[in-house]
Amino acid sequence: MSAPRSMLDDTLTRAERHGRPGLPIGGFTLGRADERLRRGIHRLDGTTVIEPDGHLHRIFPSPDRRLIAVEWAPSADENAVFGIVDVAAGTLRLHPDIRLRYDTVLWASDSRSLDVVASRDRMLVTLDLQTGEQRAIPLEPDVRLRLFPGGESGLRALSSGSRGTTLTDRATGTPLGRWPALLRASPLDTVDRRTGVLVWHDGGLDAVANDGVANDGVGNDGVGSGSGAKGGLLWHWHDADAQIVDVAVHDERVVVLAVVDGRSVLIDLVDGIEVERSEAASTAADALTTTMIGVGEGVLRLGVEGPLTPPQIVERTKEGITVAPSPTRTFGTTVRYDFPADDGEILTVHVTSPSGVEGPLPMILTCYGGFGVPLLPLFEPTLPAWVEFGGAYASAQLRGGGERGQAWREAGRGVRKNRTIADLADVARGLIEAGITRPELLVLAGASLGGVVAAGCAIAHPELCAGFVTTAAPLDLLALDDHPLGARWRAEFGDDGTPESRTRLRALSPLARAEKLPVGAPIPSYLGVVLGEDTRVLARDTHRMVEALQKAGGSARQWTAAGAGHGANESAALHELGLTVLDFAAEVTCGVTPDVAAGVSL
Repeated sequence: MSAPRSMLDDTLTRAERHGRPGLPIGGFTLGRADERLRRGIHRLDGTTVIEPDGHLHRIFPSPDRRLIAVEWAPSADENAVFGIVDVAAGTLRLHPDIRLRYDTVLWASDSRSLDVVASRDRMLVTLDLQTGEQRAIPLEPDVRLRLFPGGESGLRALSSGSRGTTLTDRATGTPLGRWPALLRASPLDTVDRRTGVLVWHDGGLDAVANDGVANDGVGNDGVGSGSGAKGGLLWHWHDADAQIVDVAVHDERVVVLAVVDGRSVLIDLVDGIEVERSEAASTAADALTTTMIGVGEGVLRLGVEGPLTPPQIVERTKEGITVAPSPTRTFGTTVRYDFPADDGEILTVHVTSPSGVEGPLPMILTCYGGFGVPLLPLFEPTLPAWVEFGGAYASAQLRGGGERGQAWREAGRGVRKNRTIADLADVARGLIEAGITRPELLVLAGASLGGVVAAGCAIAHPELCAGFVTTAAPLDLLALDDHPLGARWRAEFGDDGTPESRTRLRALSPLARAEKLPVGAPIPSYLGVVLGEDTRVLARDTHRMVEALQKAGGSARQWTAAGAGHGANESAALHELGLTVLDFAAEVTCGVTPDVAAGVSL
């Protein structure tokens, strides 16, 4: 092992010791404790119920807290099976015949039976925990079923293509409404003591009555024609500049975790009226992000982290939110920069760099910019590892993401997807012009869709960077349907099957551009990472990208992350992946230390 790789191995190992705790769910948490390699189920006092081999995706504790239904996968390919954890015994009993993939469970109130959606087999399974008897009901073709708490027997959400999602009370059969895209539903007791349901959908939040009368007031737009009446909409909330990330009901308030202007904020609603808005968490030393919220035992809790602040669960009290000091802040700081795009829009990038060191510095610039997903400053072990090693680590907020509301998202979507790549180029120029880095010190990096953006920018603008990394990226935009989930991505890239869209995609596709490069063309160094257990993106595109760049005379290589997939991954697999990326960045930028970055020979 080379000296730089050995140093990176040490710094990454230190960063990986920090755990990733979860929010309370029915008296338990699902998370990874400090110094542990995998996630486990823990009691609120911190003691461990079970930490099984494999991957725990979700947990559903029974009302009496004696059993916990789980979604468990043997590998990182996201295909899971159902299981039951006996809390007292600390044992897991698997039901391999009930096959899941991010599905939902509803317990009976007496904890003796449950219903579970088995989407991989297209079944709704009822399991009697006393007798072991199973009863399966087939699901209709092309229909997605989800179960949510609410009413006497839960709520049923049926989604079917262009018809959207219909929400129904399972006990009464009462339709509660229909929405184009429903994300979550939960019980809601209103200020006037009415029984309702809170619906989080792509158009905001709706509170609808659940008093046994069919709701005809909620239509295709998710907004009801009436309010305060039986069977109608109680209230609706929407903010075009806010991207909802999570929702919790706390006493008489609905608390919304949203992203506004590239930051996480908490918005308190009473009967759909905003009564308070505050930045979720902040410190002078690090840019903090609140990633999730939840209510347990009557307390509102938040998951908080930052580039140099390991994840932690904090409580919101009348005095506010207190975040524990980070043990990693001593060697770095995070600064937010705003740079203008070529069309005048302001682009934000968060840069974490070693304390007391001036640029230009070797830098890893990460990106995403798609599907309305916000890219916020988070704790990822490679980040403090790289900063402790002497480099700067940055994350760019690009149009197409979810950092600044719907207009921002639409500006980088579909026929305007080229805008996302142009934004990354503008961020890189801003960092270079500000003296924070230099082209020969800059490595672009992106995973999945972010890999498409990073590769597109590096190939179109080789003068801006020394190298680029893609992980599990669909680099051939002309063949999205070949990937297991590729048909779902076509709208994001503007592929409607017309000759015009195919021409546009050919100009946008990183692989199509790479295969047209002449021999001797300027090409940044390339590392293409494929995931050994990926069930979403085929490795083929990365193979072809490496071949195309090598044919043109560039330096390109592929690396396979064995045991890693697009979903939950064990720490060992992530360590090797992260170390490989950092080692590549160090190699490309000629040995990352402040002295080398400043041009001083060691």
